[in-house]
Amino acid sequence: MRTFCVATAVIQNGDRFFIAKRADTKVIEPGLWEFITGFVEDHEAVEDTILRELVEEINTHGTIVRELDTIQMLKGSTRWIIVPFLVSVNDTNIHTTPGEHSMGKWVTWDELERIPTREFRYVISSMRRALRIPA
Repeated sequence: MRTFCVATAVIQNGDRFFIAKRADTKVIEPGLWEFITGFVEDHEAVEDTILRELVEEINTHGTIVRELDTIQMLKGSTRWIIVPFLVSVNDTNIHTTPGEHSMGKWVTWDELERIPTREFRYVISSMRRALRIPA
């Protein structure tokens, strides 16, 4: 079994959350919606990973508000360890970086839960508990 660790930014502004649609050219999950996410590099703290990814993928700086519960997910013979952070950003006028994402948007929690991707829904339900959002 192979294991990968990724950091995820749950960017929140009031009752809205920022998500981005992966570029169709991406090898992993092309065209799917996600929170800003990136692989933890060798000898990199997961907190540094997510702040780096904010700059690389949406060209903005942010602040980690708090770490949410770590999620482990099996997909075939691969284990994914997802370390999510609640993040605030300095500027809510976010533009995605071409090659990383084809677009981004602010959505409500209800809109997040209607995204059909199974893996995304799994992350959403775990984050609902961590953020104490009522069902």
